[in-house]
Amino acid sequence: MDENALFKLTHGIYVLGTTDGSRCVGSIVDAVMQVANKPFVLALSCGNHSYTKSCLHTAKEFSLSVLGKEADPFIVANFGFQSSRDVNKWENVEFEVWEGLPYLQKSLAGIKCKIIQEIAFESNTLFLAEVLDCQIGSQDGEPLTYYDYRSYYKDGVIKIFNEQKDRMKGKQMTEDKNEGKKWVCTVCGYVYDGDVPFEDLPEDWVCPLCGVDKSFFELQ
Repeated sequence: MDENALFKLTHGIYVLGTTDGSRCVGSIVDAVMQVANKPFVLALSCGNHSYTKSCLHTAKEFSLSVLGKEADPFIVANFGFQSSRDVNKWENVEFEVWEGLPYLQKSLAGIKCKIIQEIAFESNTLFLAEVLDCQIGSQDGEPLTYYDYRSYYKDGVIKIFNEQKDRMKGKQMTEDKNEGKKWVCTVCGYVYDGDVPFEDLPEDWVCPLCGVDKSFFELQ
């Protein structure tokens, strides 16, 4: 059997949003289709080992933001190449919460769904969901399809993902090296303890106590 034949079955690319009980979570999904119109029902498939699947099982509802062909590849890298178990993906994008569910501010459409049935397979779970509401989004254009993704879009997504990994690796190496150390003002003894890494503070930042610039601070 040549599994590449299955890649000829194209679907759209969507950002799915739901909650884990305490925050918004989400992922990229492509296996979505309308299966009925009285009422409107969608079928959605998720991998059984994904964090999204476990959240859907509990939340019983989800949102879909429909991506267009002009969508920033960062969106797919952010929602598709990391787990909501480890990362708050929504804080990296512009979004709004509509009736308790998150939606991208820039998309072709937004759809709210209530799960009415689950069918479990070895690798995936199929969710059947009734459409509760839907709205045309702020962007125009054609939907981004899975075929588009495999044909030309994927390279940009992978490039962005690799750049993110390199930045995070460099940040982690810096944090490991500086663990347990503090940036201290050599003039007044002020210890910097802000949320922004000291190295990332703007060049015109000054000590809040004595007013000297960053050059007077030492890592101790």
